[in-house]
Amino acid sequence: MLKKIMLPALLVLGMNAYAEDAKGLLGVEVGYINTKYNTPGTAGTETSQVGMMSGGLKLGAESRHYRVFIDSSFWYADDQYKKAGKVGGALQYLLPIGDVFNIFMGLNGGVINSAGDTDVDPYYGADLGFNLNLSESFGIEVGGRFCDVANSNKDKVITDFVQGYVSAIFKFDSDY
Repeated sequence: MLKKIMLPALLVLGMNAYAEDAKGLLGVEVGYINTKYNTPGTAGTETSQVGMMSGGLKLGAESRHYRVFIDSSFWYADDQYKKAGKVGGALQYLLPIGDVFNIFMGLNGGVINSAGDTDVDPYYGADLGFNLNLSESFGIEVGGRFCDVANSNKDKVITDFVQGYVSAIFKFDSDY
């Protein structure tokens, strides 16, 4: 099922991802996120900043040079906007350096909810990092996301975020 969704999307973007080379991916991440948010009552005229730990999950597929993920992250900021979460996707280009190491760069986007706000706001950005493949089925990823949120006219919502993270990536072969 996942292959039927992801591979056509890659091909539409002009990328050569062949089914026999693709691997399924499941990742668990922990990181640190630094957010800017509108101060209560200022409606975009004044921002504050707060940093905290984050956790997340990701599901995707990769070929030799491309990778696509559906991911989510959640975090809690007690004294500021309380809690936030994001759900989105990432499309990444992999630059292999040897058999066990690669650098990745890509684009990401999705929706974010902060401060118990009933609305979700779109975010978009870029990501950069590296992967260390410890075996055929397991790797470690270290990366960063740099994102802007399209909601600058609301109170108590995140306006942009920078996130550094480490992920454990489990790889599997499947006829998905």
